[in-house]
Amino acid sequence: MIWVNPPHARSGDSGASVREEDRMPPKDLVVFIEPHRGDSQRLAYAVALAKRWQAHLIATFVTQPLALNPHAAFAVGAALSTMLADYRDDAAAAQARARSEFDHLVGQRSFTGEWRVSDDETGEALMLHARHASLAILGPPARRNTQTTALGLAERMIFASGRPCLLVPDSWSPERIASRIVVGWNGGREATRAIADAMPLLTAAEAVHLVVVPDTRIQALYGEDPGADMAAHLARQGASVVLEQRRGEDAGAVLLERCEAIDADMLVVGAMGRSRISEFILGGATRTILERAGLPVLLSR
Repeated sequence: MIWVNPPHARSGDSGASVREEDRMPPKDLVVFIEPHRGDSQRLAYAVALAKRWQAHLIATFVTQPLALNPHAAFAVGAALSTMLADYRDDAAAAQARARSEFDHLVGQRSFTGEWRVSDDETGEALMLHARHASLAILGPPARRNTQTTALGLAERMIFASGRPCLLVPDSWSPERIASRIVVGWNGGREATRAIADAMPLLTAAEAVHLVVVPDTRIQALYGEDPGADMAAHLARQGASVVLEQRRGEDAGAVLLERCEAIDADMLVVGAMGRSRISEFILGGATRTILERAGLPVLLSR
C-alpha cells in the first residue's frame, strides 16, 4: 500500500489549490421508494445526506405496473377484477405509509423536501426523476429467480438514467456515511466518471483506498505504476488516499474483499456493461458487485 498525502497549497499557485466547484456537494437528491422493499433505512440515509449537504431531497414512490406481477397473466374474469382491486389497495396503503415516514423524517429539518409518485411510469418518463437531480439513491437490485426476468429499478437507473446511482442496502445504518471508501480504478471512462461524481464524498472521507487490479489486456492505461496518477489526482483534490495494487481474476470480488477487510462504508465503481435493445448485459465485475455487495455502492455509467 502506498499512502499519497495531499500537497499543501502555495500562495499564488492556483494549480496546487482545490477549486471549490470541484468539491461542491450535490444540491438535489432523489431517493426512490418501492412498495415492500424495506425502504425505511434507505430513506433515513437519504435524509442524513440531504442534511449533511443542505440539499433538496426528492422522494419518488414507484408503483410497478401490474403487468410485472408474475401472476397477472393468469388471472381472468372475476379473478382479474379482484387482483386489480387488491393491487390498487395494496399500493395505496404502501404509499401512505411511505409518505407518512417521509413527512416525519423531513419535518423540522434545515433542508427542503418534495414528495412525488411515479405511477406505472416506465422508460424515459421514469428516468427523468433521476435526471432532474444530481444523485439517485436506490435499494439494491431485487433478487431475480431467472436470468430472463426483467431488470429491476436499480439496474435500469444505473444504465439508462445518466446520473450517478447510490445503492443502499435495506439494513444499512443511516449513521454510517462514507468515512472509509474503497474506489475501484481500471483506467476506464466509467471509473473516471464514478470518481468525479463521488468527489464530494471522497474529499470528506477519513480514508480513501484506491484499489487497482491490473489487467494485462489494458496494461498501457495504467502506466509503469498502476493507479499512481489517479492517486495523485485525488490527493490534489484533498482526499486522504492510499493506493493498493491487488491481484485477482475477478476485480469485483477483489474490491468487495477489500471493503470487508477495512470495514468500508462505501464502494465507488464504474458500471460496466452494454445495452441490447431493452436489456443490459452486465460486465463481470459489475455483476459480482451487484449480486454480493453488502454496503452502499456508488456506480456511474
